[in-house]
Amino acid sequence: MATKKRTADAAELLRRRYIKDDAKRRASEKEERLNAQIAQMIYDQRSEAGLSQKQLADLIGTTQSVISRLEDAEYEGHSMTMLERIAKATHGRLVVQMAARDSEADTMRFVFRQVIRNLRRKKGLTVEQLASKIGVDSREIVALERSALATPKPLLLRRLSKFFDLPERHLAELAGAVKDVPATVREEATRFAAKSDSFKKLTDEEKTVLDEFVKVLKAKA
Repeated sequence: MATKKRTADAAELLRRRYIKDDAKRRASEKEERLNAQIAQMIYDQRSEAGLSQKQLADLIGTTQSVISRLEDAEYEGHSMTMLERIAKATHGRLVVQMAARDSEADTMRFVFRQVIRNLRRKKGLTVEQLASKIGVDSREIVALERSALATPKPLLLRRLSKFFDLPERHLAELAGAVKDVPATVREEATRFAAKSDSFKKLTDEEKTVLDEFVKVLKAKA
């Protein structure tokens, strides 16, 4: 699918910009990551609703090419009006949240979402299947994988920790439930974030990056 290739190309651009220790480039990297996340969110919402790009376009009164553009990781013109229309057409709900900026906390929460989502995908589980296995409402899994501000409940963290065999303390640190995070964990999380992207299917490279970071979390327990 062309969208996936463009997402992969954008991911490589993010890595190159992140490696260069330049403030303006880091700011650009954050903006590009946000664009990629919105594009992925639209793709996921449409796919879960069982709609093709053409079908979604018909529902909201636009063209297939517009939907394709919205699902492009490099697209910068997302609007609240269009996102609201897409949410309504796919039986979703658009939620806007505002919070004080904390780039380090944002990075940690991004890593938390990616680790949980990628571990789930690595096991070949859907959100509903994971929720069933650990005995929680699937909406809790959806929230923690998609919301940048979601803080999982202690019980959910405990069950995820046990299911994925990860230290509960470190999951809590990544999720923002613990403020006193060791410098080594912050550094490794930053490295992981620079290499991690939101693909529909895990690539071999993403699996390697995930496995390496999981080893770090276990070693720091």
